[in-house]
Amino acid sequence: MATEFITRVFSSKQLADPLMRAARTLLLSALVSLGFMPSAAAHPHAWIDLRSTVIIDDTGKVTGIAQEWLFDPLYTLFITYGIDPDPVKQEKYFMDLARTNLQNLRELNYFTEVRVEGSDALFAPATDYESELREERLWMKFTIPLQTPVDPLLSKFDFAIYDPTYYIEMLHLENETVSFGGVGAGSADCEALITKPTPSVEMMIMAQALPPGASSDDLVEEGSLGELFAERVDVSCQ
Repeated sequence: MATEFITRVFSSKQLADPLMRAARTLLLSALVSLGFMPSAAAHPHAWIDLRSTVIIDDTGKVTGIAQEWLFDPLYTLFITYGIDPDPVKQEKYFMDLARTNLQNLRELNYFTEVRVEGSDALFAPATDYESELREERLWMKFTIPLQTPVDPLLSKFDFAIYDPTYYIEMLHLENETVSFGGVGAGSADCEALITKPTPSVEMMIMAQALPPGASSDDLVEEGSLGELFAERVDVSCQ
């Protein structure tokens, strides 16, 4: 169910009283019953539009990935229902929500996989986070620093952003390109190629039919279901 998504990753229990949480749950249930939400027996249940920026330092090394997440309208309605209209209180609410989100996401590697020469890179805690409403959708921005900077001239570097369970579909905005930032971005001759996922028709049907409570890992022998539906970004510099 969609409420599992809030509890599992984006829980805001400390940001609202029990009556408010109950009201949000009732609202979501009403949306499902009226047909405004996808079936609980289908994956994905929520959607995030992505923007990503590869951060490069003054030595030409990649030091992290900055990300922007734009949540779907129905999730936004769920998480913002009944919040105080006061701008100052709203600003605090969204920043507290972002902090909680990122604390919960840290144990999930922020839904981000960075590979250097085929091996997983390690992250430091997320920094520079922001959150607000943009065009009536919840927006969150943050940077994931790499524990060890990577020289893209010497090492193959690629990354992907996805929910391993495919509970959430996460794709870059249509026609979006991955950008480069940081003090060294202007002097680096780099490009990033987004490779779209190509799951089989059979796998798409199986994901759509996945029943509530079933493990998505049952559908794949290696890796995760989310990985099959994930974009991969290959970074090259010269």
